[in-house]
Amino acid sequence: MKTILKLVSKDLLIFRKDKVALAITFLVPVVLIFIFGKVFGVDSSQSKIELGFVNESTSEIAKKLEKSLDTSNTFKLIKTYNNEKNEVVKYDTNTIKTAIKSGKFSSALIIPEDAYTDTSTALKLKLYYDPKNDIEMGITEGVLYQTIMKQLPEIFVKSMQRQAVGTLGQEKGIMFNNEIARTINKYYKIDTAEILNPNINFNPNSSDTQQSNIFQNILNLESEQLVGKDVANPMATRSVGGWAIMFLMFTITSYATSLFDEKKTGIMIRLLTTPATRTDVLWGKYIAFTTIGIIQLIALFIAGSILFDIQIFEHFLELLIIIIVSSMVCTSFGMFLSAICKTSGQATGLGTFLILTMSAIGGAWFPISLMPEYIRIFSKLTTVYWSIEAFLDVLWRKLDFIEVLPNVLVLLGITIVISTISVIKFRKSNLF
Repeated sequence: MKTILKLVSKDLLIFRKDKVALAITFLVPVVLIFIFGKVFGVDSSQSKIELGFVNESTSEIAKKLEKSLDTSNTFKLIKTYNNEKNEVVKYDTNTIKTAIKSGKFSSALIIPEDAYTDTSTALKLKLYYDPKNDIEMGITEGVLYQTIMKQLPEIFVKSMQRQAVGTLGQEKGIMFNNEIARTINKYYKIDTAEILNPNINFNPNSSDTQQSNIFQNILNLESEQLVGKDVANPMATRSVGGWAIMFLMFTITSYATSLFDEKKTGIMIRLLTTPATRTDVLWGKYIAFTTIGIIQLIALFIAGSILFDIQIFEHFLELLIIIIVSSMVCTSFGMFLSAICKTSGQATGLGTFLILTMSAIGGAWFPISLMPEYIRIFSKLTTVYWSIEAFLDVLWRKLDFIEVLPNVLVLLGITIVISTISVIKFRKSNLF
C-alpha cells in the first residue's frame, strides 16, 4: 500500500508542477460555466437582442408600444444608421430590409402609418426577419407578443368594443359593451368610464369590423422572411461553418505542436544542418498546415452537401476564398501556440482552453446576441466569430465577393497580426 501511495504522490507532484496544466484543469470548466450562466440565466437582463425599429404611426398605441420595447430588458432598438457621408439617418422600411439582408441584425419591427386608427379593430405590425438563429427568433417573437399583451391591454378593450359594434350593430353593440362594463365594475370595482372610453370612434361600416368573432384579429402581426427562404436545409447550413472552424482549429493545433516533437527527436537539428533556414522551416510548416486545413474544410463541406443538401456550389468561388483564409488564420493560431508554449502538453492544453472559449463566445454553439454586451466585444476579437460570419455570408445570405470582402479582410488582418507575433516569439525562443 505504501508503494501505491508513493506512486500517487509522485503523479500528483508532477501534476502540481505543471502550472499550465493545473490552471487549465480548473480554468476551462469555470470559464465555460460562466459563459453558459451568462447566456442561460445569470444576468440575462444584460443580454439584449438588437431589433431594428421603424415607427411610422403617430397613434398613442404606437408610441406606447415603442416606449415599452425601448425599456424592455430583451431588446435594444436600432432606429438609425450612418450613411455614406457618416450622417445619422433614421431607418425606413427599405433601408432596414437591406440591413437585415446584409446581416447587421436579424429582425426588425415596422409600425406602419395605419397601425391603429380611430376605426381599427386590430393593431397592424410588420416583422421582417432573418432566421439565422432559431433561439433568437423564438425569443424575439415571444417577447414581442408578450409586450403587446401585457403593456398595451387597452388595445384589446378597444378592439373588442369595436368588433361588438360591427357585429351586433350600433345600438346592440353599445348595449353589449355597457353590460360588459357594468359586470366588470361590479366584480372588480373598475370605473366603467375607463372601460368604455367614450372617445372611441365606432364605425360599424369599416371593413375591419366585419368579423364574426370579436376575439379575432386583435393583433395583425405580419411576418416576412428576408433571408434563407430558398435554403434546402436551414439548420445544417447555419451550423456547418461554426462546427467546421472549431474542428479545424483542433486539427491544426495538434499538427502545429509537432514542432516540439521534431525538436525532441532531433529532426529539427538535422533540418537546420541543411541549406534550410529557420524561416524556411516555418514557411514549410505554415503552408503544409494551411493545405491540410483547406483539404479538411473542403471535405467537410462536400460531406455536408451530400448528407444535408447544403448548397455549396452556388457561390463556390466565394466559399473557397473563405475556406483558404480560415485555414490561414487557424494555422496562424496553431503556430502562435507553438511559439508561446514550452511543451507540446502546454500547447495542447492552452489550445483546448482557447478553442472552447472562442467557440462558446464566437457563435459556434449559440447566438452571441444572447450574451451580455461586454462579452460580445470579446466575441468580435475571435477568429471563430469572423469565420462563422463569412460562411454565413456565402452559404446563408448568398452574398457575392464584394459583399463578403470585409470579413475576408478582417480574417487576413488577424492572420497577419498573429503570424507576426509568432515569428517574433520564435526568434526569441529556444525551439530551434
